[in-house]
Amino acid sequence: MPMEAKRIILKIRILGRLKLGGPIYSYALIKEFNKEGFAKFYGITLKNDLYNALRVLEKSGYIKVASKVERGKVKNYYTITKRGSVALGSVGKMIIKSIGKAAKLFR
Repeated sequence: MPMEAKRIILKIRILGRLKLGGPIYSYALIKEFNKEGFAKFYGITLKNDLYNALRVLEKSGYIKVASKVERGKVKNYYTITKRGSVALGSVGKMIIKSIGKAAKLFR
């Protein structure tokens, strides 16, 4: 699978996690994805790719970050924005439509 496709899947996965699971800080997100086997399955270097994806999603307005101090350390908590929710819904519709077309090919 091309690396760009893996990065897009990672961004979709991040948006989906934030929509369903609420705010989370980056290290906890890395741990969660590693536990699921997500990084291993897609063959990505999760830490670098995740931080890059978070930066791109934030710059695009799909997520927002809020810093909190916990036990003397600053943690950046990420949440999905309205724009991010709309984009995630659009991607979901595109995927469903594409799967329908692919299913017709294999009948």
